[in-house]
Amino acid sequence: MKHASPLTLAALAVAGLASAPAMALEVYNNKGWTLDISGSVNAFYTTSKTEQSSRSSQIENGLLPGYFNITAATQQRGWDIKGVIGIWPGLDSDSPALSSATAGVGKSTVDARTNYLSFGKPNVGTFKFGRDVGLFQSNAILNDMTLIGVGGGGGQARNINTTLGGIGAGYIYAEFQPQITYTTPKFNGFSATIGAYDNKDVNGAGKTGRNVGYQGQALYEFKNNTLSGKAWLGFVNQKFNLIRSNNATGFEFGAKMDIGNLGLMAEGFTGKGIGDTILFSGGTDALGQNRRSDGYLLQATYKFDDLKVGLSHGESRTKRTGSEGSGYANRVVGTTLGGYYSLTDNLTLVGEVNRRTNKVTNRDTDGVSLGAILFF
Repeated sequence: MKHASPLTLAALAVAGLASAPAMALEVYNNKGWTLDISGSVNAFYTTSKTEQSSRSSQIENGLLPGYFNITAATQQRGWDIKGVIGIWPGLDSDSPALSSATAGVGKSTVDARTNYLSFGKPNVGTFKFGRDVGLFQSNAILNDMTLIGVGGGGGQARNINTTLGGIGAGYIYAEFQPQITYTTPKFNGFSATIGAYDNKDVNGAGKTGRNVGYQGQALYEFKNNTLSGKAWLGFVNQKFNLIRSNNATGFEFGAKMDIGNLGLMAEGFTGKGIGDTILFSGGTDALGQNRRSDGYLLQATYKFDDLKVGLSHGESRTKRTGSEGSGYANRVVGTTLGGYYSLTDNLTLVGEVNRRTNKVTNRDTDGVSLGAILFF
């Protein structure tokens, strides 16, 4: 069996497909049911320095925490049925979720990110009910080379057991969200997904959505003897009440192509009220007016046998509203140079250098990371 690349394994995990044959360990097979487990563990030494501050270093997770997924699957009356439960533990013991009574004894937190069921038929499509990664901007993070590394944010987001990768400097975090979705069958490489998503916290004001939000995506995948890839278009919409009634809407677009050992990816987003780092966060001003935001990520990788090297560059920005004046409320540019060495089929050694520049405060943050990530 051909082994999947480390980035593919990570993308499968984030997409809730970590029980795919490329990586799952079957632990039970009886009476038409299979039970598979899959997981990942990583740790990185990171060091970073922001202008006018001292250099810091730490041992932490990368863009991915650890994870452990259990998948039960069967086929009944022609329906492919699956249930997935996943827990995502991290390394850090400084989480604000820990009480003062336990924070000093080195305990970490566990995030129950995945919890869903799905059922479908090849000629009908697939229905999903539960909690899984969101649709809007999911292809951006799934194809980010730093998904198996650190990217930006090393040492800055320890208490949530993850760094930022290209989040906030090229794309918005898709997040794991309660959802009900439907994906069409594939037709000559084309498919589409539409879903309803639980309303979200807006600017820390609690669940202010009027009703559920909606996300959708059209996807085209292709493959021949010389190249493979995909292209996508997507949207997100959520009505909410903060100070005033608002309608946040965003659009995304992107493409990824592999030509032999060369990999290329470009994606972007634009919208109003959607923010530029965490979905909807920072998307409005103090008066509740929508801010406009956009961003892009460009990436190129090349594989030399077991070593893959890559360069990514992105930017995310949110404009001030008329009430706030001209210019940007937030604008961050990020660049990462990375090397990813497959020591074995399941174990990858990672080294990256990253720079993030906040164009509003005119401060650079430089980071270096070295670590390892294991999939099983």
